[in-house]
Amino acid sequence: MTEATMQKDVIGTLNAYFQERREQVPVLTQRANDQGITEISSREDIVPLLFPHTTYKSYPESLIAKGKWEQMNRWLGSLSTRRLDDVDVSGVTDVDGWIAALEKAGHMVSSSSGTSGKGSFLNKSIRDFEVNKQNLLDCFDSLGMPPEKAWHVIPVGPDTGQTQHAAVRDLIIKSFSRSDALPLFDGPAPEGFHRYLSRLSAVRRAMADGTAAPDDIASFEAEAAERAALQEQKLNHYADQILARRDENILFSSQFPQLYRLVEVLRERGVKDGDITGINGLTSGGGLKGTNLPDDYQEQIYRMLNIAPERFLHYYSMQELNNRMFKCPEEGRYHVPDAIVLLVLNKDGDALAEASGNLVEGRAAFVDTTVDGRWGGTISGDKITVDLGRCPCGRDGETVMPNIVRYSDLGDDDKITCAGTMDAYVRGIVGE
Repeated sequence: MTEATMQKDVIGTLNAYFQERREQVPVLTQRANDQGITEISSREDIVPLLFPHTTYKSYPESLIAKGKWEQMNRWLGSLSTRRLDDVDVSGVTDVDGWIAALEKAGHMVSSSSGTSGKGSFLNKSIRDFEVNKQNLLDCFDSLGMPPEKAWHVIPVGPDTGQTQHAAVRDLIIKSFSRSDALPLFDGPAPEGFHRYLSRLSAVRRAMADGTAAPDDIASFEAEAAERAALQEQKLNHYADQILARRDENILFSSQFPQLYRLVEVLRERGVKDGDITGINGLTSGGGLKGTNLPDDYQEQIYRMLNIAPERFLHYYSMQELNNRMFKCPEEGRYHVPDAIVLLVLNKDGDALAEASGNLVEGRAAFVDTTVDGRWGGTISGDKITVDLGRCPCGRDGETVMPNIVRYSDLGDDDKITCAGTMDAYVRGIVGE
């Protein structure tokens, strides 16, 4: 297939996906009408229709603080393919109750606080959940680690209380755990994850403007300490299990900050590099979430836990995507799956960036054409470099180089040009 034919197929896929979603997502409908876009005939056409990542936290925080859940339904519905008229919020008292009410009606909302504390909420369907889980297994298979019940599985990621996170954890345990798998941590899990994030945002804001009451700060710090103590209990439980099975194969599932802390716990017990000899594996995604770790934190983890590159499924993704871009073990870059159309924009996010040969640098944007519960076009906060040619490993397709960085971490103004306009669309629909 020629490059021209491939690009024609991509544009056709984008247009078909756009035609379906523009009839379903109110904010996309309004944006397309205002821009006069009725058809996608080039990559340039899709750029004005992409939603900045901040759109999913564009609700007024007062709606949560005052318990205005019907208005939160209208806000989320403006960004969703299915209306939220079937969501009963009559008994909802906090944000976790709102999430539970949404899920009861089949709206599988995912949330992330990033580093700001204000939660972003994205509506997902059951189909989105299933696509996401299958993609994880496909990524393992691409790495040469198909599901095989030959591992002890240690999930040491944070307990978020989110259904999708729990589903992915359970999928890994079910797909890879041996029959005599080590016991999982069965201690208490922290409650009220979304309420905690909302409180975090409120306390940070009050501290910044000098209105935080000492009692409120002390109460929040006590809750944070309790959550940290529960995480320490979990890590110590798994340290016990590792030491009891130091020569058996273990598959770790974790974000890096929690895994690095596990390495510290093992060191505190006198464990040295080379003491753990099992043929161990790791799956991880996401960045450091504002955590400060040593420059060589990954190398320290690999050495202590005996993890080789060919047994490490690292991926680049975000909650706006169903699909992951798995990291090439040979070249250290991230492979973009066919279901994702990758766009590299200028810093302002209002035009495609210019390529220099096969390389193009700028703001990452994506259209995940499998996203069902929302419009799958997203402008991220990430600065990336993309190789438009074939990866030296021999696999076809574009690859994202590993030098991914948040624009906000560069000290730049991370302003996306259309963000204010998109927020105005949302406010107009919600009535704020």
